[in-house]
Amino acid sequence: ACAREAVDIYRNLVAERPAAYQPDLALSLNNLAKYLSEQGDAASRREALVCAKGAVDIYRKLAAADAAYLPDLAGSLHNLANSLSSQGDAASRREALACDNEAVDIFRKLIKRRPDEHRPSLANSLNVLATHLSEQEDAVSLAQALACARE
Repeated sequence: ACAREAVDIYRNLVAERPAAYQPDLALSLNNLAKYLSEQGDAASRREALVCAKGAVDIYRKLAAADAAYLPDLAGSLHNLANSLSSQGDAASRREALACDNEAVDIFRKLIKRRPDEHRPSLANSLNVLATHLSEQEDAVSLAQALACARE
C-alpha cells in the first residue's frame, strides 16, 4: 500500500513539475515492481512488469538528457529483466536477455570513464545476465552464462 501511494503521489508531482520529480517516480516504480514481484501471483507479476517498463522508460529519457542517469537506467533494465523472466514464457525470457545485455553494455561504457566506481556494477550485471542465460536451458546460452560468470 505504501509503495503504491508513493507512486501515486509522484505521478501527481510529475504532472506539476516533471523535471523535479521524474527520477523519484522512476525509483518508486522500480520499488513497486520489486514488491509486486515478491508476491508471486500472476496478476502481481503482470503489474510488476508494467511498473518496471515505466521506470525504464523514464530513466531512458533522463539518461538521454544526462548521462548521470545511465547507472539508474542499467539497474532498471535488470529489474525489468527480472520481471520479464518471471513471466515464465520463452519470449519474455528472450526479452529479459536483451535488457540484461543492454545493462551490461551501459556498464562497459561507464567503466571506461570511471572503472573503480562501476566495476562492481558490471560484475553484478554479468551475474544477472549469467542467471538469465542459464534459464534459457540451451547449450549455447549455458556456455555464454559460464563465460559471463568467469568474466
